Amino acid sequence: MTEITVTRAGGSRWALRAALFLALALVAAGGAAFLLTRWVNARTAAVRVPTAKVVAAAAELPVGTRLAREHLVVVDWPASSRPGSVVADPAGVEGQIVAARIFKGEPILPEKLVSGKNGSGLAALLPEGARAMSVRVDDVVGVAGFIHPGDFVDVVVTMHADDSGGPSTAKIILQGIKVLAVGKQVDAQARDRDEGPATVATLQVNGSQAERLALAAAEGKLLLALRGAADSGIVETRGVGPRALLGGPEPRAEPAPPPRVIVMRPREAPKPEKEMVEILRGDLYERRGFEKRKEGSP
Repeated sequence: MTEITVTRAGGSRWALRAALFLALALVAAGGAAFLLTRWVNARTAAVRVPTAKVVAAAAELPVGTRLAREHLVVVDWPASSRPGSVVADPAGVEGQIVAARIFKGEPILPEKLVSGKNGSGLAALLPEGARAMSVRVDDVVGVAGFIHPGDFVDVVVTMHADDSGGPSTAKIILQGIKVLAVGKQVDAQARDRDEGPATVATLQVNGSQAERLALAAAEGKLLLALRGAADSGIVETRGVGPRALLGGPEPRAEPAPPPRVIVMRPREAPKPEKEMVEILRGDLYERRGFEKRKEGSP
């Protein structure tokens, strides 16, 4: 009986020790988890980026879109990279016209908008003093369809220099002209644009350029020359005719003879005719002149 009692007491001590070790392990694990959580939270707080409210596009906005509330969304934007001119209130841009394509999620910048108070569509995109003027184009005039809204072109005209029926002359009359629209397309990146050939190109000109373009379209044949995106220089040209094109000198007009100057001098009155009379008196000799009277004179 005595040996059995000792065995039970030893088993109880081992069970107690095991329970104690398990409790210590749980406490240690809990403490480690607590410390790890605090460390992770501290690291997260250290790298957390402050944000600011920014108005962005809720969908892709093509050129000419009049902004409404459904086009806009307020998002959190990193404060360190927040554009300086961005708006935070959608009411500040509602009703304005999109002048440059805005993609979904892109911040709404005033630089890409124009006021919609003076019209809508293409008229709202024209700056002060500018005019929109359309010219007829085909595959040749429109550079085989490679001209799109937003491109810049030179306008070349081929026409007779005068009404005498002489040879035609080609001349660049306008340079660096912005293309506003091709057909009904005002956005070069529009996905729903008409794929058919465009017959009209709308150019942005000022008043004097509009006059030159109208005369060239009425009296000659127009061609559009596409310019590079980074090319803004103006080239002075003299035009070219058939002779110069083929390597010969251009015919020069004969200089006009100098005008004849006729000097009107006053006519002198005719001198009266005189008659001489010789008189001999002794040794004296004398000559006297007398004016000859015309018939009918007193």
